Amino acid sequence: MLYKYETHLHTCEASACGISRGAEYISVYKKLGYDGIFVTDHFFGGNTAVSSELDWEERIERYCSGYEAALAEAGRQNGRDGGSFKVFFGIEQTFQGDDYLIYGLGKDWLLSHPEVESMGHAQLFDAVNREGGLMIQAHPFRLRDYIRAIHLHPREVHGIEVYNGGNKASENELAELYAKEYSFPVTSGSDIHNVAFALEDKSGGKMPVGGMAFETPLSCIGDYIERIKSKAGTVIR
Repeated sequence: MLYKYETHLHTCEASACGISRGAEYISVYKKLGYDGIFVTDHFFGGNTAVSSELDWEERIERYCSGYEAALAEAGRQNGRDGGSFKVFFGIEQTFQGDDYLIYGLGKDWLLSHPEVESMGHAQLFDAVNREGGLMIQAHPFRLRDYIRAIHLHPREVHGIEVYNGGNKASENELAELYAKEYSFPVTSGSDIHNVAFALEDKSGGKMPVGGMAFETPLSCIGDYIERIKSKAGTVIR
């Protein structure tokens, strides 16, 4: 038996491109046999739904609201049916079109570090390292009208997202070659913005495309970080 987790997910509460609310994902992913999700909404360098005119505390409260709604709904459903579905917190920060999934920096950390908004690649990577976190470059070879260039930062990441459900096959293949060349740990995620995406027939079965699978369940965010850094887990495609 494998325990499956979605690692790249957006809510409309905090991501401007999000369509579904955090709470909507729980029943969908449970029905699809997943054991948990990571909410990784767009942070303030990217396509955020949070106004920059608010004070820092209110911005963080709103940023975390999609995650907190998902967490509360998972708790409600687990209490009702005795389940153990997990919801973990993550961040997707954007620089000049290159995006990074960050795990291990929680709400309390964000509240006390407003300088994070202006950190460059190296500064953010150092901050993540100090907290024992994980920084993964998401869909590194994606090129779209809104992405002017591909930027790679092999000295400022812990690993590479080698499969992304929103990528072209060639973009995922390039990411896998890149990770292999530099012996990076790898992850996979659907990059889901709408629960309807999880219900589309992708390859003969109604499954969301992306995530990581493990032989034992995850106990906490630190457990996930440790497993990825040690190259444990199976990529879901």
